[in-house]
Amino acid sequence: MECSHEMNLNCAPESYTVPTFCCFTLTDACMLRCKMCQKWKEDISIKPGCRNMELDDWKKCAISLRKIAPDDFIINFGGGEVTLVPWLFDIIHFCKDLGFKTNIATNAFLIDKAMAKKIALSKLDYINISLDSFDESTHDRLRGVKGVYSKVMEAIELLDKYASQTKISICSIIMKPTLTGMVELIEWVQSNDKIDMIYLMVLMQPNNTAPQEQWWTNEEWDELWPDDCDKAAKVLDNIIQLKQKGYKICNPVEHLQAFKAYFRDPSKFVKKNACHIDRAVHISSVGDLFMCYQQECVGNLHGEDLKELWMSEFASKVRNNIKKCQRNCHFLLNCNFEE
Repeated sequence: MECSHEMNLNCAPESYTVPTFCCFTLTDACMLRCKMCQKWKEDISIKPGCRNMELDDWKKCAISLRKIAPDDFIINFGGGEVTLVPWLFDIIHFCKDLGFKTNIATNAFLIDKAMAKKIALSKLDYINISLDSFDESTHDRLRGVKGVYSKVMEAIELLDKYASQTKISICSIIMKPTLTGMVELIEWVQSNDKIDMIYLMVLMQPNNTAPQEQWWTNEEWDELWPDDCDKAAKVLDNIIQLKQKGYKICNPVEHLQAFKAYFRDPSKFVKKNACHIDRAVHISSVGDLFMCYQQECVGNLHGEDLKELWMSEFASKVRNNIKKCQRNCHFLLNCNFEE
């Protein structure tokens, strides 16, 4: 996605919105062929000729972010598949030196002994590993490449052995093929001392596909959408019971209840309050700054300063639009749910 509007950088130095979430999208490339994410295809939102952000560009962003972010602020490094980036651990180490906490989201396919040692040296705080099913064939089929499941299991062992200071979490998507085995997966996480938590997401319209109204009714996604909402509700009720028993489920109960409401009617806004994504810093691989990818781009960080863009009058306008939004989007339901 590319910014094209002219920016008004009149800032409000006396007060500003403090960011609560940040994701640096270091790459859009990925080696998998996931059914619920089409990042591996040519990006439909980035115009030809856009220049990718490089290490020095990200360092400038981190320095500027440090001026507006609170203590112990977490920078999430994502993709695509972030472990494809050759200087990944350089930017992690740089951000650690600035006082940030750091997290990467990965499919774990490239994590071997050497990379596990690099993770340790970078002092990475958290790593989120995608694992949608405890059934090997189901996970591999959903991720589109045979052997992904076994690489996840291998990565967990290697990280525990060589990078034990990095907390491991499992990230799983609730969808039709994973409903039946989701409780089993949670039970496995609970019994595994190497894993710190599990974070659950719900199926959204796959990344890098043209926006569709009522996309869940499109037969293209029949394989993924849990059309039996009673079954989905029953599974989520079981998960809520596990959460209340103290299981290592990161989602609060209110979040899981919102998932139930979403599967019953994806078109109905499931939050009691306005969206809070107006406090999020999302930076695309080509340097476009968003609070929400469904809203306008705030500016481009190849030529502008993050702090100045964040505090601009145009950013305030975007925040007002976000608070009026009534969409159950990926960022509201999966990334930044607050009730």
